[in-house]
Amino acid sequence: MVRILLRGPLNVSEITSVLGLSQSNVSHSLRKLLDAGIVIRQGRGSWAYYSLNRSDTVIVNILDSVSSGMKEIENYKIDMSQLRSCYDKRKSEAREFFDSKASELEKVSYLMPDPETYIEDVIDLYSSGNTILDAGCGRGELVLRLARRGMSVIGVDQSPEMLSEAERVVSSAGNGGSVDLRLGSAEQLPLDDSSVDGVIAHMLLHHLSEPSMFFKEASRVCRDNGRCSVIELTPHEDSDLKRMQGDLWPGFDRDEVRVWMSFAGFSGIEVNVSDDGRVFILSGVLDERNFYG
Repeated sequence: MVRILLRGPLNVSEITSVLGLSQSNVSHSLRKLLDAGIVIRQGRGSWAYYSLNRSDTVIVNILDSVSSGMKEIENYKIDMSQLRSCYDKRKSEAREFFDSKASELEKVSYLMPDPETYIEDVIDLYSSGNTILDAGCGRGELVLRLARRGMSVIGVDQSPEMLSEAERVVSSAGNGGSVDLRLGSAEQLPLDDSSVDGVIAHMLLHHLSEPSMFFKEASRVCRDNGRCSVIELTPHEDSDLKRMQGDLWPGFDRDEVRVWMSFAGFSGIEVNVSDDGRVFILSGVLDERNFYG
């Protein structure tokens, strides 16, 4: 169980499916791991996900030991295959949702925080002439804003229907930069290594099957000293927001996201929180000696 949680948080149903155990067996084992401080539980009810506790030095040493010998634990290949199927199912569900709702999302945008209160501050971190990736570009609103600032923008989204909406938005308005829209996953970006000056992920992570993997890809496609900015929801219990926006995650603890960024090689990470507390922004610069480089 610890081995599959090394890849990222899972809920009880997913752990049950991956390991082929009964739900009662999984729940019992999770209680033991919780009592031992090895895992932590986030969310409530159907929002409950379990992840590994990396805040305690002793626990971290235990996790490192498991990680170094994970292939020696019984059923490694089977468990990894089932875990990949679990993540693929998440991706498929998210893609199907956005394909079906592409033209309707604007109608439910009132559920989300107003981007006008923070988005210009993020854009100001980048300069005219930069090549910027908008990961999970959706309908293309941010793509258009960046292009109008004279930047070359690559917009990536996994939904063909969303990209069609983005093409319509961009083509119907003039802009001062070039725009390249591509079909692809934020966890496997369709970009060459060291090909952009910056990466922006606006309300993306809560739709991803493996949010931490995005930062590995952001590190790969960024040039040295390139900037990555993430705008995300803080933890919440808004079931309407989850249902209407197709969310996989109920927001994130910003410290956890900061760890993902740091591990991927981004340093000097700045943190800002919106006035209403619903949104946090993390922005860091890729170190030339980054872990994935």
